[in-house]
Amino acid sequence: MNLPPPVTSGIAAPFIASFPIELQNIPKPPDTSIYPTPDATAKRKKAWKYEGYQEFSKWMASDDDFFVIRRFQSLNAHVILYMQNRIVKIEERLEQIHANNENTEGQRNNGSFSWDMKNEPERDRLMCELTTVLHHYNQYVETFSKIRDRPRAEDRQIRNLETFLKRKAVAEPERKFANHKADLISINPHPSTPLGKLLERTRLIRLSRMVESKADPSYQSNSGNTHYSSDAALDNLSTGSIIILGLCMLLGPMWWLEFVSNSIIRLTIITVFLACFMGSMALATVNRPFEVVASSAAYAAVLMVFMQIDGNSKQPQ
Repeated sequence: MNLPPPVTSGIAAPFIASFPIELQNIPKPPDTSIYPTPDATAKRKKAWKYEGYQEFSKWMASDDDFFVIRRFQSLNAHVILYMQNRIVKIEERLEQIHANNENTEGQRNNGSFSWDMKNEPERDRLMCELTTVLHHYNQYVETFSKIRDRPRAEDRQIRNLETFLKRKAVAEPERKFANHKADLISINPHPSTPLGKLLERTRLIRLSRMVESKADPSYQSNSGNTHYSSDAALDNLSTGSIIILGLCMLLGPMWWLEFVSNSIIRLTIITVFLACFMGSMALATVNRPFEVVASSAAYAAVLMVFMQIDGNSKQPQ
């Protein structure tokens, strides 16, 4: 059985070492002071010239919601399968060499690497290649498993990307990566509650000065169409909303039950508030279902205590 030759050339080979990049002498840029400075309109019309990848990279790196790239899951699977096949071929050939040494008369040895270096050069060469291939295979699988764990980019993140690409700062063929929406991921996703996501999607809140991020030209894009919101301000707003909602859920039924004596109506009040509490826990927190049920049971117990205390105080003496 003849093995295919190992990959030893080609920049795209997965097992090849990184080549050092030789820096070339960059010519000095021409003096632009003699040319008229283009206005903002001219720059927008020729964004590919005045902005290009420099502005696109700055915009993408300025916020986690903008940093959206492709996962390349099909190509990654293709490469993993390619390396796996190469390892299988080496494994089969090593087993053949081992069996040949077992069944061949004479001084054959399957228990010495030093002997292989002198008398079985093919096995020695295959073992050398196997160490490299397995190392890359294990690293590749480990790295891709982390990429696979990243959630898909949210619709609002994809819309942000599409809005910027409409400026045509990047060549049309190189904007097509945004069309693979199912393959796009956020480089640094932030887990958020449904309430937090609702606040982020609400345009009135997102554009308000209350959550506006401080301008910092050193890393923010100078695009007039880009608005930066502070993640910390949004988190504080979400936390404040939860606290106010919690106070309403506790004080509201407490005061309401004080003015109602009919037990059926009182149970109805408790049922409504309990349902609202469960909905609020599911939307405003990241608790698991059984944690929501447990907290709701505790809330129901508190309300029943209020009902019993008030009910006993109103019994006739």
